[in-house]
Amino acid sequence: MTIKEWLTPELFDINVILVALLVNWTLFSFASNFLEDFRVPEKIQNLNYTAVVLMSLAYGILILLGFQGILNNQPTLYPNRYDFLLMGNQRAFACILAGLFLGGPLGWLLGNRSKLRWAMAVLAMFCEALIGIGTLLWILAQE
Repeated sequence: MTIKEWLTPELFDINVILVALLVNWTLFSFASNFLEDFRVPEKIQNLNYTAVVLMSLAYGILILLGFQGILNNQPTLYPNRYDFLLMGNQRAFACILAGLFLGGPLGWLLGNRSKLRWAMAVLAMFCEALIGIGTLLWILAQE
């Protein structure tokens, strides 16, 4: 059995790639504030941070609805106690697109406000850390 089958069918899909790109771009944007050679413009940074925060907010709402049993979770081969974190590819893709299409323009319009950019940067990293921790908890709970 491959690792893909061990975790769950279709886990390593386009959603994982898109979230990984958002995480890396957030880290690059944050690090660019401290580098001289590589600089991401402030509006682009704010666009990214706002998109990540809104994507994570949509994801969190769907997790709460799945935890309460309102929405069905993604079926897995080996169920565990953190299956409420799985929502399926269509819902995950919708969260990513909502974050990009709603948060992107909002972050661009908010522009160069330094305090807001730093607050959104910290919030975006916190949201991404929560997603990472949830993923690790789910993987480690496999029996």
